Amino acid sequence: MTGLRFAAPEYDRLARTLLAHDEETCAVVFTRSGSSEGAWIAADWVLAPADAYSHRDGISAELRPAYLVEIANRARKEKLGVALVHTHPQAIGQPCFSTIDDAGEQPLSDYFGRRVPAASHLALVIGPNGCRARRLGIGDEIPVWEIGACARALSYPGLPEISTRVHDRQVRAFGPRGQAIISHIAVAIIGLGGTGSAVAQQLAHLGVRRFILIDPDVVEVTNLNRLVGATPADIDRPKVEVAARHIRSINPEAQITARRADIVDEATLPTLYGADFLFLCTDSHASRAVVGQLAYQFLLPCIDMGVSITVRENEITHVTGRTQMLAPGLPCLVCTQALDGEQIRREMLTPEQRAADPYVQGIHEPQPAVISLNSTVASLAATMFLSALTPVPSAARLQFYDGLKGTVRPAIASRVSSCVVCSPIGALGKGPLWPLPVRPHGARDG
Repeated sequence: MTGLRFAAPEYDRLARTLLAHDEETCAVVFTRSGSSEGAWIAADWVLAPADAYSHRDGISAELRPAYLVEIANRARKEKLGVALVHTHPQAIGQPCFSTIDDAGEQPLSDYFGRRVPAASHLALVIGPNGCRARRLGIGDEIPVWEIGACARALSYPGLPEISTRVHDRQVRAFGPRGQAIISHIAVAIIGLGGTGSAVAQQLAHLGVRRFILIDPDVVEVTNLNRLVGATPADIDRPKVEVAARHIRSINPEAQITARRADIVDEATLPTLYGADFLFLCTDSHASRAVVGQLAYQFLLPCIDMGVSITVRENEITHVTGRTQMLAPGLPCLVCTQALDGEQIRREMLTPEQRAADPYVQGIHEPQPAVISLNSTVASLAATMFLSALTPVPSAARLQFYDGLKGTVRPAIASRVSSCVVCSPIGALGKGPLWPLPVRPHGARDG
């Protein structure tokens, strides 16, 4: 996800604090490198104290050199970037950078470029009705996001024109801006089996144009009953190729990165760094642990999903599904006890290690699977995606489907305050500074 990302509700807190003043007001957001080039994570912010100003009125403000030295020293010591923030309290509509801003930024860009050369720096202007950000002193505007239960595009320059004819019925529901955002962001789907292939199909119809597809497997004959877009001729073909072909049959102009690889491998992970939104469609606990942590660590919103059919003594006893959004402020897979630590350990083993491990016995038993259940859960996930990015008023971020009762039940789970994944004392917002639980490069080869 490119642009400047705040973990909810930090942008709202920053804006409320600054706009409580009638005069132009300054703050500094300290940033970490994000998941890709042109991505920044808001790590912390501080309000400029009253004595930090050399000049301040309703239309301009200037900070004292001594205060800028303090900011540069902290940024260099903590290996952070700097986003200089000021308000336009009288702005009507989305604020714009003024000619005063243009004139003042270049010296600041030169200064921070010399004092903190390892980072790239930003400028952010906030008004009563929005914000705008750009690279400090350069002028190239960048998106601003607040990531939480909703992925709010606070500022998104250069949104593309959309085909209102193709998506007319959707635009009538959630507006042209929502459709434009869906059409512009990059969506990664991890796992292109039963649920992942159904998700890919629905997203293509919804207007997503940029896809990242990751799955290590090929199509087997037993997949044909539920793999959307697959035919008998696709046996032994990588699932990502089948999914890419099906997406292009819906939208020939789709931009697709397809990689046959396992996301738990360290070398595969950077493929996700260009994504703006993630769909986690695997039944592997190890891959869910990796991607689930990545979502919080790099502020990349993710929807995890799963399905299950339980058969005992030749009778179906349970038909269930679940969808869960993973984002700042929401409980993670660890908090909801959706991961099995022992299963993660086993899945991370190499074939040689697995053969030698006395605790790994037998072979994996295939579970019952049908396309109708996969499609139901994929639809719940797609609707959750829409409600996170557009005005679709669906608040559920954790849902359980009971196929025997025919019910969908929203649920509320609690976050663990000291969680190593989703809390500020853990991986939340740490970006590349925090380790991910991946299989080290070369480990698969023993």
